[in-house]
Amino acid sequence: MKEKGEEMGFDDIIGQTEIVTTLKRAVKNDHVGHAYVFSGPEGIGKGMMAEAFARQLLCLEADAPERCEGCTACRLLDEGTNPDFIVIRPSGSSIGIDEIRGIQSDIIIKPLYSRRKVYVIVNADLMTVQAQNCLLKILEEPPRYAVIILTVSNYNALLETIRSRTIRYNFKRNSIEEVTGLLRERFGSSLKGIDFIAAYSGGIIGTALKLAESEEFISLRDRTIDMVFRIANSGLDAIFDIYDFFDENKDNINTVLDIMQMVYRDIMLLKTNQKENMLINYDKKDIILSNADAFTVQKLIRNIELVEQTYRNLKYNANFQLSIEAMLMKLQED
Repeated sequence: MKEKGEEMGFDDIIGQTEIVTTLKRAVKNDHVGHAYVFSGPEGIGKGMMAEAFARQLLCLEADAPERCEGCTACRLLDEGTNPDFIVIRPSGSSIGIDEIRGIQSDIIIKPLYSRRKVYVIVNADLMTVQAQNCLLKILEEPPRYAVIILTVSNYNALLETIRSRTIRYNFKRNSIEEVTGLLRERFGSSLKGIDFIAAYSGGIIGTALKLAESEEFISLRDRTIDMVFRIANSGLDAIFDIYDFFDENKDNINTVLDIMQMVYRDIMLLKTNQKENMLINYDKKDIILSNADAFTVQKLIRNIELVEQTYRNLKYNANFQLSIEAMLMKLQED
């Protein structure tokens, strides 16, 4: 959700064109449902969409524009004080029945400024069973002016009875081009590793923004790339020194392994005469080019498989040191 004082409209949302178009049409034609579920990975923009939709629903202008001239409802929404817009968030690791009872008590009060009241339940998949059953009672007979929006990462965590009474919109991952465009707009073309961040984010803009602002992540990427080529250019006697890098970054081991696979993938692209602009680590093309001769295509395929196997082993609680050392020894084999 936005920070207090920031406007949030549909024009601020990157991608999700079909959802934006459908919701706009629903408001324009006055065919708004009483309950929606916005589902998708964390950071995909569900909260932004919920607030943009709420702005359209609450605006006092007859044609509900993206940016009205400052009606009371929109002004109060920007200030975070609109009583017709209520956001429920998890308290700790769950949303309990008391929070939903609060909606139950409030929803019978007609809106003060707008035609509608909007309730957003953030991470609604964290509602307890008791809370969901309480929400179900609200959904069975909601007032005509009420709109309830649930944002979830795990749609299946909702009771079937709730799913059957809501309209679901499943958020798609953004394209790399969309993510890259946003990063360039926010941080400029000088952002280090912009192509890598866009690719690593998996099409989730929230993840991309966090990575772009993380000096620790950028540093870890640089050190991992250096380590990949150190493995290739060192003998078995260096394994234990190289292992120290993995041990120091044990808490971020999945990220380290992901970066390793992406580097091997980039080298393979160069070895198979693909265009340089296809590299995920395009800003590192010089160091990749200078080390590409240390690998054959067959070795790169094997290395990617070794890293993937190590990832799976660690996922199933294999011994960390033994798994990493075994991987390093095999990566150094011809």
